[in-house]
Amino acid sequence: MKKVGFIVPSSNTALEPITVSMASQVADRVSFHFSRVTVQTLDTDEKSVGQFNTDKMVASAVLLNDADLDAILWNGTSGSWSGRGLQADVTLSAEMETATGLPSSTSTLAQIEVLEQYGVKRFSLAGPYVDGPTQGLVNFYKGLGYDVVKTSQMNERANVAFANTPLSRIKELIREADSPEAECIVVACTNWPVALVIDEMEAEIGKPIYDSICVTLWKALRMVNVKVPIHGWGKLLRDDPMLEKINVALARLLESCSASRTTFRLDLPERNCHVDTVCAEACAPGIKQLKLDSSLNQRALGTVQWIETSRRVLVQGDCANAEVPPPKALMGVYGVKAQMLAPLHQGDHLTAWISVHYVPSTREWKEQEIQGLENTMEDVKKLLIEENWIS
Repeated sequence: MKKVGFIVPSSNTALEPITVSMASQVADRVSFHFSRVTVQTLDTDEKSVGQFNTDKMVASAVLLNDADLDAILWNGTSGSWSGRGLQADVTLSAEMETATGLPSSTSTLAQIEVLEQYGVKRFSLAGPYVDGPTQGLVNFYKGLGYDVVKTSQMNERANVAFANTPLSRIKELIREADSPEAECIVVACTNWPVALVIDEMEAEIGKPIYDSICVTLWKALRMVNVKVPIHGWGKLLRDDPMLEKINVALARLLESCSASRTTFRLDLPERNCHVDTVCAEACAPGIKQLKLDSSLNQRALGTVQWIETSRRVLVQGDCANAEVPPPKALMGVYGVKAQMLAPLHQGDHLTAWISVHYVPSTREWKEQEIQGLENTMEDVKKLLIEENWIS
């Protein structure tokens, strides 16, 4: 069990419960522990900026170190908006590391690492702040060579109020910040509960949202070498090199079948993949993603039981009149009128399956489309074996 310490602004109430909720999927591998430093207001005046005293944070890190941790992070974004600049976080990280002997980092350093990893150059900013911190963020990122194309702000100074923002208001501000020129949305605040709507909003605007609470957890997990996809909390935490390869295969299958949606479900707990959650997916324009819905017990479905027993591809040209009834929600909520399912077995165990959905109408699946599904399942199986996910 790895242990990570977070230094938290004292008036934060969002990041701790959200972080623990996100990390519940890996609770058997890593635990999180919190210490606080006094922070009440967020602005660029001398009193507000003075709250982020390096000595106080280092002292908090030393207290955390009593718990025999594996890494420590400042879970706050002050360096990116206060005018102190990147060097302030670099120095803070170095001083925490010297004082504790532990790998150390900050939310701001994590955010920059994410932008670099994905090659982002142009983005929008959304946040709860007043003019000073918002402009500070713009200046900070522009000084690092990024193009901030648009901003939105809530005009609030009291940090404790950030966490109480209605989710509907957060969604409005993300929509307001979005721009066709932006490659992503950056949210630089660890007390604004954007993570609660991040999957939904990424699906709506069609681009990643790099939220501070999420990027800090992303960095923390990598610092202790816990590298598995976390589902339900946005693209960043869900991203995995293996699953991305499967996404590519599903996209090819989607195109070759002129389908509406292709999905992959996998039962592999050690990789944090469970069949009730879609772990890879490709959708045609305007088609709702299934990765946002984990409400059904998949192994209890008649269609899944059929492929488990028969070990063959299930082909259904008319779901409403199929001999093996698909789930009502698939037809009623998602409008699927025709589908195919291909299983992957390990011994007697149904380990995974690919689904191909068609929404516009019933259809007769062609032999080459059925063969294409079988070939894709074989390709995915080879990938899983090559990467040692299965044997």
